Amino acid sequence: MASGIKVTDDVMTAYDEVNKGHKYKYVTFKVAENETEIIVESKTKESTWDQFQASLPANEPRWCVYDFDYKTNEGQDRDKLVIIRWCPDDVGIKKRMIHSSSSDALMKKCKGFQYQANDRSDLNFEEVRGKILATSQ
Repeated sequence: MASGIKVTDDVMTAYDEVNKGHKYKYVTFKVAENETEIIVESKTKESTWDQFQASLPANEPRWCVYDFDYKTNEGQDRDKLVIIRWCPDDVGIKKRMIHSSSSDALMKKCKGFQYQANDRSDLNFEEVRGKILATSQ
């Protein structure tokens, strides 16, 4: 289901700044107040995974592009671009529907490991790492 909400050029620039330039550790996107486009909410240069988790609102959906650093089971350093669809269970039905229906447009333009999180427990570092490792084999 498409929402008709557009992905702005600023969103694509911010995505590229994480993906290609490694200029930011992560960026967050949200639906604009007028509900016609996805916009950049923030760009963060340095952050731990815990700080990133804590920055997400408890009752508002977001999309995040995160430069995820981890170690393989063999101890090798790796990084993976993770696209997180954050939609907490406490989000109202209208915002949940807009977020869900707008995700396709964003995911078609922003390539990376896609990950859905509905509460903070879904953002456990080892769980995310495990899912990345399972798809990298």
